[in-house]
Amino acid sequence: MLREALEALRRGTPVLLHDSSGREDEVDYIVPAGSVDADTVYEMRTLAGGLICYAMAAEVAKTLGLRFATEYYAAFPELRPLLKTPSYGEPPAFSIWVNRVGVATGIRDEDRAETIRGLHEVALLVLEGRGEEARRRFAEEFMAPGHVPVLVERGLERRRGHTELALALARLAGIPPSMALVEMLARGRQLRVEEAVRLSREYGYPLVEGGEVIEAWRSSSGRREPPP
Repeated sequence: MLREALEALRRGTPVLLHDSSGREDEVDYIVPAGSVDADTVYEMRTLAGGLICYAMAAEVAKTLGLRFATEYYAAFPELRPLLKTPSYGEPPAFSIWVNRVGVATGIRDEDRAETIRGLHEVALLVLEGRGEEARRRFAEEFMAPGHVPVLVERGLERRRGHTELALALARLAGIPPSMALVEMLARGRQLRVEEAVRLSREYGYPLVEGGEVIEAWRSSSGRREPPP
């Protein structure tokens, strides 16, 4: 199913991504950030139902000066006791939460789509080597706190979460590593893989396993881990 997933991402259509049964055992709905519109956000919150996030490449975060949320919290003694490792054993990918300047409340479908597309535009500037322009636009066009959490990759050798897997898939597909993602939920629990299989068939969204992504990443010629 990996080939179908890569083809879907090149078309700008969603893919379902399962990390592993030994980790979170969750399926995320992932889609290239440049393809996100209000209808996409609506489907993400109604079909999937989890937290809609923007996944940012490590090199983009470094250029923009963004750090992991754990680093920000560590600067405040009263917050340090909250810094604990999640049950799946890896540090979280969360950084900051933003809105794009000019949106209404920030939470509406069109608002979150606008914020995600704006983050994608800034990421493209960094990836094109236009870091100074990217920093200026990020500072001018975004505000924090907001309603879109930014996730920053730690690299597949350090963390095997949906953030890292989604961005690795983007790179394997030859598209910019700039993705939107959301956990798929059922009532009171995560969506099980067998349920995701049915949705994959119904909607035509390929379902790919995290292990397939990791194997393809390791075996792909000339690939290197993104910088920490």
